[in-house]
Amino acid sequence: MYQVLKANWCAAFVYYCCMQVGIRLPIRYPNNKYRLAGVGAWLDWAKLPETGFFYHDEQNGFTPKRGDIVIYEKLLSDNSHDHIGIVLACDDSEILVAEGNKDNKNFSSVFYRDRGHCILGYIRIDNGYHFHFDGEYRPI
Repeated sequence: MYQVLKANWCAAFVYYCCMQVGIRLPIRYPNNKYRLAGVGAWLDWAKLPETGFFYHDEQNGFTPKRGDIVIYEKLLSDNSHDHIGIVLACDDSEILVAEGNKDNKNFSSVFYRDRGHCILGYIRIDNGYHFHFDGEYRPI
């Protein structure tokens, strides 16, 4: 199992952290293909009309803050949305982040990243969010 997870668990780390602070999330949003153990699924979920949790830095005055989730763009590879972490603090030039699988080296860490480098955007989960699904469930 170790080899399966090696270098591919940053999103699972974020999911676990959310669950630890009481944010109840679906494992996979109903009728979507991917589980929230992958960065792309986080991005898709945050952009859904019923969530609307995805923001670009400085979009309509948005500034990242503690508890936001950062999605990186081509930080560790040539692939879009290739890494994810949790913002612990932010200033004009840097964010302090907690990341699982830091730089694909298979360990978690807390450290600073340049706020203007390889960041696609942020997910800010509304404090009142509770997972609820009212549609027809069609397992994939």
